[in-house]
Amino acid sequence: MPQGRLKRVSREHDSRIPSCIELRERLCGAVPCDSAPSGGQKEARDATRLSLSTVVRAAVKARLALLHYTAAPVTGGVESVMSAQARKLREAGYDVRVIAGRGDAELIPELDSRHPDVQEATQRLLAGKTSRHQFKALRDRVRDHLRRTLADRDLLIAHNVMTMPFNLPLAAALVELGVPLIAWTHDVAWLNAQYQSFRRPEWPYRIMAQRQPGVTYVTISRLRQRELATTFGLHTSAIEVVPNGIDPYEFVHLGERPYELLQAAGALDADPLLLVPQRVAPAKRLELVLDAAHELRPSMPNLKVVVTGPLGAHNLDDQAYATRLLEQRARLGLDGAVAFMCEYSRHGSDHAVRSEDVAALYRISDVVLMSSGAEGFGLPVIEAAVARVPLVCADIPILHEVGGDDLFTFPTEGSGHDVAAAIRRALASGAVRQRRFVLGRYAWPHVLASTERVISNTLDEPVLMAQ
Repeated sequence: MPQGRLKRVSREHDSRIPSCIELRERLCGAVPCDSAPSGGQKEARDATRLSLSTVVRAAVKARLALLHYTAAPVTGGVESVMSAQARKLREAGYDVRVIAGRGDAELIPELDSRHPDVQEATQRLLAGKTSRHQFKALRDRVRDHLRRTLADRDLLIAHNVMTMPFNLPLAAALVELGVPLIAWTHDVAWLNAQYQSFRRPEWPYRIMAQRQPGVTYVTISRLRQRELATTFGLHTSAIEVVPNGIDPYEFVHLGERPYELLQAAGALDADPLLLVPQRVAPAKRLELVLDAAHELRPSMPNLKVVVTGPLGAHNLDDQAYATRLLEQRARLGLDGAVAFMCEYSRHGSDHAVRSEDVAALYRISDVVLMSSGAEGFGLPVIEAAVARVPLVCADIPILHEVGGDDLFTFPTEGSGHDVAAAIRRALASGAVRQRRFVLGRYAWPHVLASTERVISNTLDEPVLMAQ
């Protein structure tokens, strides 16, 4: 078993106070070790994201090439998007090669917009003094090199080449390749006044202004879709939109251990994610959390609640309380929705969650919830504020003293219904709404599904050769 693996832990050293996981075993049976993720390096973590079915399907998935003038680590928005796309497609089981003129890729120097021959051709095009003979010679050189390089590929995705003037010999070469081609369009030069000097009716300028045979066009937004449809004289329905994607865990540098905790809790796909940074003790009134989750679940089927705190180490009443909570969770049908992190542990540690893990979990949560009815200070109040996460808590003076008047409160003696109402108000706040809107549309699982659909549709269509 890898060193980083979450596992059940023996409590032989203290038989009086079992762990939450032992209490759950008494109620529900043992927790399968395979439900916990493995640790290791980032590559190992990424590998765990591939399901068995994905691995099996990988043998028949398309062999892809992604192409741009340059590739990461060259700085640029297109380079960043292409790098992420390549990584996510590989994780989904595709054989992906990245082709570019410069950067961390398989290099064909003439793809680089800064290649001397390309720059000379671009300057001639800009001045309207292009030499067709020189242009075609460069096009043919690039085309022949690409044919050799792409001989084993089923599909080529060219990022921001077909609609921009930075390497028109490359664009002309792509049209003649005879390989199924997706023109992944980030910008449309033809309608941009900055590129007015390239708006000429003759070839090769018109490559940017006319839909090329055998090319599937994809844009990154509806705005670009409208621009490209206007340029080509097409209805927008003829052009697919696949937006840029984001991996929230990578973006916030979540770290491997917090990622493992969320994976073990089944909370990687949470929408919303409620974080309860409190220990499992009667004073924390976690039964209200369960009641609130039960009320919210019908309208929020992907709701996940993660309680990060350990079982109390000193009070024997905490053991009985934890047992009641696990029974309540099972009775309410919330075993897949509410996770107590004391149910998991790691090698050499009584509790799975360290303080730095909690800080990371704040960054990825939609709401922080404190259900306790009394506090001496309320540390989660200031932690949530620094993490810019709305806090739901009881309406008690100390929490207002610490956190001010912008808390989402419920009556101190309120019910789970009151807690649920406060959570709804917090989720309706502007920042949370925006975050959920973005993740609902641009998180990589959604974007990858759209990408795979375009790939499939493109490969189902015959390849048309340019005349």
